[in-house]
Amino acid sequence: MPTWLSGAAHWKLPMEVADVVKAIIAKELKIPVEQLSDDRKLADLGAESLDVIENVFQLEERFNIDISVKTTVTGTNAGMQQDRVELSSSLGAVGDICRVVKALVDAKTSQ
Repeated sequence: MPTWLSGAAHWKLPMEVADVVKAIIAKELKIPVEQLSDDRKLADLGAESLDVIENVFQLEERFNIDISVKTTVTGTNAGMQQDRVELSSSLGAVGDICRVVKALVDAKTSQ
């Protein structure tokens, strides 16, 4: 059994990587998985930086992969700095996240 299928929640085969990714995102954002069309962006779904970090953490843990997230300082608001987590352009929409995770899982299993 692949590593990403083990753990507390056992995914039934033949669940695709994209289905697992969407289930994780939906659970973390507390929204129905049906709202996660491939072209929807996390920001459009109401995800804040902490949500993005938690989604990345859950995906990394579930699939035993590493996903790059770039943190930048975006400016000031009333004199206070705000940190903003930006996913690289390859992780902008739900479908992009699914494709990146699938590619990372495929690369890991082919080693």
